[in-house]
Amino acid sequence: MTKKVTRFVIATHTQSGEPMVEVWRDDVFVAGIYAHEEGIQLVSKYFDGVEHKPDYPPGLVLKLTNELTRENPKP
Repeated sequence: MTKKVTRFVIATHTQSGEPMVEVWRDDVFVAGIYAHEEGIQLVSKYFDGVEHKPDYPPGLVLKLTNELTRENPKP
């Protein structure tokens, strides 16, 4: 299986004008990361599970499906 290339792009949300981070995997937009009043908000239609990392400091892995569609528009 070919390794997926994930890249992060600093951007501005087209509707709100707020700063965000776009997450791309193999040239498909897969998630948006936004500031939230209580922390950080991640938005994606490709979420496929969560893995908690009990290390120090604690971490969280948000898994994305391997079934990506190129018809996904940017936010």
